[in-house]
Amino acid sequence: MKHVPLDFWAAWARDTRRGFEGVTLLGEMLDGDPSVVSAAWRDGGFTAMFDFPLGFAMNDVFCRGERPTKLAAVLANDRRYPDPSQLVTLLDNHDLPRVMSACRNDVGRVRQALGFMVAMRGIPSVTWGTEVGLEGAKEPDNRKSMVFAPHVLKDDLTFWLAARRQHPALSDGVPVVLSASSEGVVVGRVSPSQLAVVVVGRGGVRPRVEGAPWDAASLELVPPSPVGRSDLGVFVSDVRPGAWESLFREADTQWRRAAKRKTITFEGPSDTLVVGSGPELGDWNPARARPLPVTLELPEGAVFEFKAVRRAGVTTSWAEGDNGVLFVEPTGPAKVVVPARFQRR
Repeated sequence: MKHVPLDFWAAWARDTRRGFEGVTLLGEMLDGDPSVVSAAWRDGGFTAMFDFPLGFAMNDVFCRGERPTKLAAVLANDRRYPDPSQLVTLLDNHDLPRVMSACRNDVGRVRQALGFMVAMRGIPSVTWGTEVGLEGAKEPDNRKSMVFAPHVLKDDLTFWLAARRQHPALSDGVPVVLSASSEGVVVGRVSPSQLAVVVVGRGGVRPRVEGAPWDAASLELVPPSPVGRSDLGVFVSDVRPGAWESLFREADTQWRRAAKRKTITFEGPSDTLVVGSGPELGDWNPARARPLPVTLELPEGAVFEFKAVRRAGVTTSWAEGDNGVLFVEPTGPAKVVVPARFQRR
C-alpha cells in the first residue's frame, strides 16, 4: 500500500466493507516510523496493520545487540494507534532479511526474539520457513521454498503459542513499561485476572521493580522455558478474577492517550538540538529537532530515546555514543542533560 495514495485505500476500504460485512482489512505499510504506520491505519480505513516499528526494533535488539530500551521506546508509541492489540507483529517476511540471517545464524538469538514477540501485545505472525530456520538476506533467497523438517524453533513456537493461550495476560494483557534502563527493560502485560512480566536484559532474571504492585517472589517463570539461560524472562502471576482490575484500568487508560503528563526540561549546549522517538521529540526526524534547552510535557510511563544533533544548512551532524534514554516516572527527575559530544572537524 506504500505506493498508493491513502485516499484510494480509504475509498477501497469503504466499498469492501459494503460488500463483505465484518471483513478484516490488514494494511502493510513497510516503514519503521510509528507516525507513518498510525496515519496509514487511521486515514486508510484499515482494521489492523503490520507492526514494522516493533519488528525492526526486535531485530535490532535481539539480532544486532542494540539496547533493549529501543523496544520500550517503540511500545511507548502505542498511544498513537487506534488499538495496539490489533497490530500484527512480525520478525521477517518475504520483503525483508529472514530473521535467521539477520541474527547471523545465531539460533539462540532467534529463539529469544520469537519468545518476546509471542509474549507481547498484538497478533503474532510467522512467515513460512521461520519455524525451521530458513535463511535469506535478500531476494530471492528470502523467498525460498518451504522446508518441512524438525527444528528447535518450531518447538519453541509451539511452546510459546500454547503459553499465550494458557495465560490470559499473555493473550489479552495491556502493555505497560515498568522499568527501562541501560541494564534492560521490564514490560508488564495486565489483564483483570492476571499479571505477566517480560524482562529483556539483565540475564532475564526475576524482576524486582522498586514500588511495583506485586511481590516478585510470587511471579512464576513460564515453565519449562525452552530458551534456557538468556536475556529473556517471562513471568506470570496466578489467575484470580478481578485481582489486577485497578492496574489494568490504569494501563489501559495510559495507552488510550489519557496518560498523566510530566514537565521535563532537556538541557545542553545552545547550538545543539535534540531529536528522538515519539512525536514530542520529532520522531527521529532532524528537521523536527528541538533547540536546547527545551521544556516538554511528556506522558508518564513512556520511554524515549534521544540524541543531540547540530545543523548547518542542509547538513546534520549526530552526536557520538549511544542514544540517551528517558523513562518518564512520576517521581523521577524533571531535567535531562543531553550528551553532546561531536566529532571534531
